Order: sequence, then structure tokens, then C-alpha cells
Amino acid sequence: MELRSEISNGAPGSSSAGVGRLEENSDQSWKRIWKLPCPTKLQMFVWRIRHESLALCTNLERKGVKLKQSKCFFYGRAVEDGGHLFIRYKVVKEVWQELWLEKERIQLEGITGAHTMLDSVWEMDVNNRVMISTLWWQWWNIRNKVREEELTVSAAELVRRIRSSTIECAQIFQSEPKETRVGKWQPPSHDELKVNLDGAFTPDSSFGGWGVVVRDSDGQIIAARAGRQEHTQDAFQAELNAMGAAVALAADLGVLRVIFETDPQLLADAMDLQKVDSTPYAIVIEDIKFQLKLWFAKHSVRACSRNVNSVANELAHIGSTCLPNDCMQWENNVPPSVAECAFGDLPKHR
Repeated sequence: MELRSEISNGAPGSSSAGVGRLEENSDQSWKRIWKLPCPTKLQMFVWRIRHESLALCTNLERKGVKLKQSKCFFYGRAVEDGGHLFIRYKVVKEVWQELWLEKERIQLEGITGAHTMLDSVWEMDVNNRVMISTLWWQWWNIRNKVREEELTVSAAELVRRIRSSTIECAQIFQSEPKETRVGKWQPPSHDELKVNLDGAFTPDSSFGGWGVVVRDSDGQIIAARAGRQEHTQDAFQAELNAMGAAVALAADLGVLRVIFETDPQLLADAMDLQKVDSTPYAIVIEDIKFQLKLWFAKHSVRACSRNVNSVANELAHIGSTCLPNDCMQWENNVPPSVAECAFGDLPKHR
């Protein structure tokens, strides 16, 4: 991706900057691309960014292709290079902000070369790597539709798609790092309860499952629910369904001090009371935040690894088998598969 129109040989904005170093690169950055936990098509897109082979107007002109115009297809004034298209254009800025990646965007905005930029991205959390790569890929597709004068989607809809894709990538492609596999569920303090929750969604389906479990400081199950929600569009909505069910269960139990634990960092971020959401799920998110403030004297929403969230994950899969818009509830007589997951988490079995 060309961030500036620098034509000198080997400069960050020229294709020759990447081609000559493809085999010589000692930092293994090329191998990192193929290890990115995402679909192959997204890996290929990131490879094209690294190789500076996207058909940006400035890239095409540098290669001698004559264009009727080389300006931004959105804005019509600025030269279309990678920095403008993916980082500086006002609408794409809104997308970065809605994804709570403004700090990362500002960090990348000051970088002039594609190689240095991707090195900076690779220093970030793996979920941010996938989210930023997905953002660029989705935005590139929208740019191509604008070029062909086709209908596009709103920034809010784009944010929804990016969040959903990031969660799906984590569920399908991302294995737990070895150093975190030994992690166990941590019990709350004696005056609190912990609620673990998870959503389950299969692409191309029209429903999602959810699972919620409440446990005390000894790791004992106080209550559990699992259900199926129809008209679920994506993985992020399935996680929101689980969060809503978790709040409802904790409120029904009369809990005052509670910790909610979920494996998608995106959901934990969405529950931040200091942040305002404007995606298509904004109404649902703000309603859950209101319920959190209404029912609990003290609460927190934390992200954990999927390995730690195994009980809720198993319940979510059970929920997927329920009747449409129905749920099941247990006190301590949970299904054997759920009991096995919880048994392995008890302090004496660590």
C-alpha cells in the first residue's frame, strides 16, 4: 500500500521497495501474514498491501498506466494513495473511531512506508491485527464499488460487518497460544458472583445460541441458562444476545456485585459505559448498559481467553439446539458436558 507518492527506487511508496526484499526479509514479516488467523482471501489482501500491488491510482500511474483521473473516488480532490484511502479520509476515520481504534489510526497516520506500517500493526494485539486488516479489506471493496458506481453500505453497517468478521475469525481460525492454555477460570471474591457468557453463531444460519453460567467464590454453579435466538445476523449479535441473557439471569438472582466475563474483547469494549456506540446495534448496546447500571451496585465486564470460558461455550452450543426463541435453565443439575467443564475449573483440580 502506497502511503505517499515517492517514486525513487526502493522508496516506501514504490513497488520495487517490496519485491527486492521478498526473500531477504530477515524479520519473518512475510510468514506472519500467512499465520494471521483469518480467511486466505484476507491474508492475500494483506500480502498485496505488503507487496504494494493494490491497484491504487498512484500505483497504476507509476507503472505507466494512463488514467482519466487519479483522484480519490470518494472525495474527488486528494490524490488516491494508501494513506489517504485507508487512514486519513474523513469517512474511514469515522470507522476507525467506531471500532475504538483511533489511537492505532493516529499511530499509523505518521508512518510513510507500507513495510514500517505493517510492522507497527504486527506489534499490536492479534485481534487488532485481524480487525485492522478486515477494515482495510472491507473498505477496499467499498472503494471498488464506488468506482463502478454501485451501491455501498453506511459506515455503521461497515463497523457491524468488521466486528462480526473479527469475532468469527477468532472462533474459527485463532487457536489459544500455548502460554494461555494453562489458564484457568478465576473465582470471584466472597462478596461477588461471576457470570460467564458466550454466543454461538454459524455463518449462513438465521439463529444464534447463547449460554450463561453463574458461579460463586468456590467455583460452584449457582444457575445456568442456554437458549436460541432467531433472526441473529452475525457473531457479534450472538454475543450481544448472550450478554443480555447474562444480565437478566444475574438480575433475576438478585445479585448486587457481579463480574461478567466473555471471550470477545469487542463485546467487553462495547459495554464500556464511557463509550457511545452508533452501529446498527447501538440501541441494544445502550439498553444493556442501562440494565447494568439499574440492577447492580457494582459490576464489571471483562474479556478472557476462550479456554477460560469453556463452561459458557458448552452452554452456548447446547442453546443452539433449543427450540426457536426458547431457553433452558438449571440450578446445579447441569448437563454432564457442562459439569465436566466446570469440574476441571475448580480450584482443587488446578
